[in-house]
This record gives sequence, C-alpha cells and structure tokens, in this order.
Amino acid sequence: MRQPPEDQGGQRGFTIVELSIALLLLMLGLLLAAQLLMETSQLFAETSGEAIDTPVPLVIARIRGDVQGAAGASPVFQADGSLAAVTMVGGPEGQVVYVKQGTDLFRSVVPSNGDLPSPPIILWRGVTAWSCQLVPGTGLLDLQVTYRRRTVPHTPLAVMPAYRGPHTEELTQRLYLLPRGGGLGDTW
Repeated sequence: MRQPPEDQGGQRGFTIVELSIALLLLMLGLLLAAQLLMETSQLFAETSGEAIDTPVPLVIARIRGDVQGAAGASPVFQADGSLAAVTMVGGPEGQVVYVKQGTDLFRSVVPSNGDLPSPPIILWRGVTAWSCQLVPGTGLLDLQVTYRRRTVPHTPLAVMPAYRGPHTEELTQRLYLLPRGGGLGDTW
C-alpha cells in the first residue's frame, strides 16, 4: 500500500480570496432579501391604509340609488343657513335621511309602515364639507361632498418620509341627481 505524500509546508483549506468572494456573495444576497422585505412591508402598510378609506364609487352608487328611488328629495337647513340633512321621501324603503356628524356622513331610514327607524349607519368617513341645493326651476338635486383620503405614494421604493409627499389629499365629488318623481317638466 502506498502512503499519501506528506505536505511539504503547505496547508489545506480555503484561501483568503475565496473566503472574501463567498462573504461578498452572501452579503449581496442578504441586501437583496432586505430590500424585498422593506418593499413588501411598505406595500402592506399602504394596502392596509387603503382598506380604511371609504369606497367612494360604492357610496356614490348608494346615494344615487336612494335619490333616484325616491319621489322627491330636498335639503334641510339649520337656522344659520348651513346644511343639516338631506331627505328623500316616497322611496320603497320609506324616508331616507343623510346627516353629517363630525367628519362622517350617516344614512338612516324611517320606514313608511310605522316601524321604528333603523339606527344611523356610517356611509362616508372623512367628510370635511358638504352642500346640497335644488337647482331652481327643476327637480335636480345638486349635492357636493368634500372629503379626505389617503394618497398614493409617488414611488414604490422606500424613501425618506420627507420625500414621500402628503399622506392625505382633499377631493370633491359633485352629483346632479333627479328623483323619479322630480320631472323636469317644460324646462328641458
């Protein structure tokens, strides 16, 4: 049997260059993973914030359905001239009332059959202002709602908070609605 040759002063193992390259590749992989985790957490935070926002198209469809299903709609004003409520009468559910309390717009229904009214439910969050008027000479209801919502960040990349931009923005929705019984008569 042959004996393995003995090393003559050399040692077996990795050289410092091989170890440096392996560590560099490991650091690069960890940096990529950290970037992915940061972007994922930012996306999760933005998505969860959007879930809190009011789904405006659905709310507008609800308001439009209430007004178009009613025989008549009218704003109710307080003594100082500010809008207190918007009422719709003659609909299949009974009288529908919209009231703004704080920054929320509430919807309640008073049944026409004499039952107790349903408790108000929050329809729209973040409402900062609203106005309503009947267009003179018509049955058209001019409803304007100003509200705050979260903004979409300018970039999907992680940035310093000062460069992200504003977290909320103010928007206004204006609706011209006609109750089914509000006919425009000879004005068109």
